[in-house]
Amino acid sequence: MTGKDLFVPRQTNTALYIQLHESGHSLGDLLRVQKAYRVACAMFNGRYRKSGRPFICHAIGAASSVAHFERDLDFVLAAMFHAAYDSGQYPDGRSSRRSEAHRKWLEARIGPRAEGLVARVGAMKFDTGDPERLLQEGVPAGDEDILFLQLAHEVDDLADGGLAFAPKYGRSIETRVAACAILARQLGREDLAATIETYGGRYEALGWAAALQDVRLEGFRIAPNMRTYIKLRREKLRGGSVEVI
Repeated sequence: MTGKDLFVPRQTNTALYIQLHESGHSLGDLLRVQKAYRVACAMFNGRYRKSGRPFICHAIGAASSVAHFERDLDFVLAAMFHAAYDSGQYPDGRSSRRSEAHRKWLEARIGPRAEGLVARVGAMKFDTGDPERLLQEGVPAGDEDILFLQLAHEVDDLADGGLAFAPKYGRSIETRVAACAILARQLGREDLAATIETYGGRYEALGWAAALQDVRLEGFRIAPNMRTYIKLRREKLRGGSVEVI
């Protein structure tokens, strides 16, 4: 795949709307995504990835990646909220864990099917070594749709070089990329496989990024108010990995 043909995930809400419009989505679809985006802004307010990238950009990038390979809007919304039960914040002020109350709250805002996909995405382990494991053990029957969401999410993770600046998968990037590409081909998604391979191949030239790595953080939050700051500080004191500013 050449650079000219390589898909680049959008990073802003307006760029995502344009992408969806150009791919033939209706105005009703765009309004639904706009409404969901506003929810995502509140949910991920003040959160940054370890690389320093605003988390909302990653949420949009994941949604954009899914939209490029799949027209189903529920999948696009599920990608936008893939971290809702891991990194999201809710009006009740409680943790982002997947509770029935949180599920009902999110379902009311993005729809039951999209929320169901979000819950299932969180249940599929896709951390260090997991793509390789799935390749060896096989994907559980019925989870092919969730695997697709995980693989499309991987495109946004790879595309901006963030894994070179914040290597959360350690030295496993080569085997991870290879496994993800094979898994994508097993799903019959050759374009997705080629995109993953092309972005993965660029990491060899990013060795210089090691000098900019911050090994202290897994991520950080800028607390929007004192109540949230106190809550997050307590979580940090109990061993939480996210730095609070």
